[in-house]
Amino acid sequence: MADRGNRLTSRERLSDFLDALIPALLARRTIQVVISGEDLSTLTTTLTCLTALHRSGYLLRLAFSHSACHSSLQAACLDGLAVRQIHALCDNAGPESDTYCQLYLPALSTNSLSKIALGIGDNLVSRWAFHALSQQKPIVVTLTHPVLPAALQARLAEYAATLTTYGITVIGQEKTAKLITLSDARQLPAGEPVHIGRHTLVTPAARDEFRTRGIELIASRGEICIWQK
Repeated sequence: MADRGNRLTSRERLSDFLDALIPALLARRTIQVVISGEDLSTLTTTLTCLTALHRSGYLLRLAFSHSACHSSLQAACLDGLAVRQIHALCDNAGPESDTYCQLYLPALSTNSLSKIALGIGDNLVSRWAFHALSQQKPIVVTLTHPVLPAALQARLAEYAATLTTYGITVIGQEKTAKLITLSDARQLPAGEPVHIGRHTLVTPAARDEFRTRGIELIASRGEICIWQK
């Protein structure tokens, strides 16, 4: 009876060990992806990055923000993964464990970008971001480029810079050409640098205005996907 009891105890210990080991091993290769917004124009780039991660051997765990769930973005993303024969776990619950190795926020919406920069944790994306930061997990963010007034674009660039001070890797996506006019230039604060994309066109009058008011133009080297390097 004693030998049988010892065997049961050994099996229980082994079972407990495996119960602890398996999640730990999976966490090393699991990337938590939180998709936000409702902009379908960014989906192709997002799917390209997810495909690169899958081919690198990562397990993908997806969560969709409220806006993504209530638009066609979630269904389109899952359909796109299915076409590429990529299996991903899908769970829209908030962060409750640290069973992931890093957090990826593709095509981060301007709403969630602002909330993370300002420390407001009242939506799914920002809660995941603050959880990853508290757990010292790497975070990678790619940005969208909505057509907005130049002054608001400048403020969003400041928010993106704030994320980098948190230790978050921020990557700008490619975008189509954008025009900055004299009217746009006059809305920007004097003496502060302005980050512009590689395909941004600046009119000569706007350049003169920037020069007169001491505004430096900084061209972005935006990359499509960090995992394609």
